[in-house]
Amino acid sequence: MRDDDAKLREAEHLLAAHAYGSPEFDRGLQSLRQAAEAGASAAQLSLGNLYSQMHQLPDAARQAAAWYTRAAESGDPRALSRLADLHMTGWGLPQDDAQAFRLYRQLAERGYALPQCNLAYMLDQGIGCSLDAAQALGWYLRAAAQGEARAYFNLGLAFQQGVGTPADPVYAWAWLENARRQGYPGNEAGLAGIALSPPQLAQARTLADGIDRNFQQLQSALQLDPAALASAERYRALVERNFAALGVTAFSLDAAKRPPATDPGAAHMSAAPVRLSEQPHVFTVDEFVSRGECAHLMTLADLNFRPARELTADRLSQENLHFTGSMAALQMDLCDPVVRAVERRVGAAFGLPASHVEPLSVLRYQGGNSYAPHVDYFDAARLADNLSKGDRAGQRVASFLVYLRPAEAGGETHYLTLGKKVQGRERMALCHFNCLPSGEPDPATLHTGEPVISGEKWLARTTVREKTFY
Repeated sequence: MRDDDAKLREAEHLLAAHAYGSPEFDRGLQSLRQAAEAGASAAQLSLGNLYSQMHQLPDAARQAAAWYTRAAESGDPRALSRLADLHMTGWGLPQDDAQAFRLYRQLAERGYALPQCNLAYMLDQGIGCSLDAAQALGWYLRAAAQGEARAYFNLGLAFQQGVGTPADPVYAWAWLENARRQGYPGNEAGLAGIALSPPQLAQARTLADGIDRNFQQLQSALQLDPAALASAERYRALVERNFAALGVTAFSLDAAKRPPATDPGAAHMSAAPVRLSEQPHVFTVDEFVSRGECAHLMTLADLNFRPARELTADRLSQENLHFTGSMAALQMDLCDPVVRAVERRVGAAFGLPASHVEPLSVLRYQGGNSYAPHVDYFDAARLADNLSKGDRAGQRVASFLVYLRPAEAGGETHYLTLGKKVQGRERMALCHFNCLPSGEPDPATLHTGEPVISGEKWLARTTVREKTFY
């Protein structure tokens, strides 16, 4: 087993460290395929990830789906999650939100906390299912019973807004406070926005401490009964029994025992676009993402930031060298229903399907970080180079940014030709078309990210291509 693990690590290192088409890359791919064909589920999953991220590999879409399927048949829950994601994009498998929902539900029912959050989000938004905020609350509660910070945060929002459950500021504060204790982003404004009397605040603190203790009790119970982790049914029973000890009716995992919801909820809707300029065409959209979506994108990025200067430079554009902060690419294996819903919203903002949207990345500007003047469209040399690598999606016709966290001072997006600086607001999207109506690149889109003076600026960014990216 140790030899197999070592061979897998060596193959993955060769693939990560060497360019596609090099002898080392080919050797790593051959070694990985041999392990996968021998039945190693970890190699099957790794091969699925490779094909899903490197579209220039022959028959990449079909190969990704095939290897994820084999890994899922071996019982790997990560592979089942990836298959659900492929169904959401329609890449390698038929586009089918309902099937994605069913696959996430399989994982959720096996007791996995993150798929439970994904299932809850789909129910909250009506993706692949009928919108049902009360049922979503139940799945967030199941994930919260296992100490999942994302569930804590979304339960705080639900009780604050009264969606899927009667509003209760004490419950909202307690859940948001526990998310804060785990370092989950976006809690400060939520906690500050909950008005509590001194007795209510004392009650909320007591409840927050009780939720924290409840999770510690679960960890102690698992230490005493480690075999429970090997049985989904046994593990689920232990989690549910422990969580019931909180004794809060509104948190019951039995929906029939919870107070009925007064607000059935609604899928998130962005505000109407506001045009800032006709030529170049620049516009903003307030509340482009929800508070829950914003916090989740920040969490995904926070695990993967690298200084831009350490990333491999594109030999033609050198665009990563223009930026002095950190980047996190949301690669295919990180994508989930939240990422896919945001991509669909981005495409719709420009009148195109989500398949035209490049993978999202997140930029983090800290004090003094900036982005040098640049344009986002491809010149003729870059388009030709892309085509030689199998990228047939064509020109970047539009650009999209959403402010996950605006800087306290500085950090404006400066359109140099317009002489206009745009100061971001939390959850606001800033968009522009890179091309003229004729299809020619528009040099008036030259822009820069001004230095951050105080605080941090986090941007989720992507571009929209003229043809399908997948």
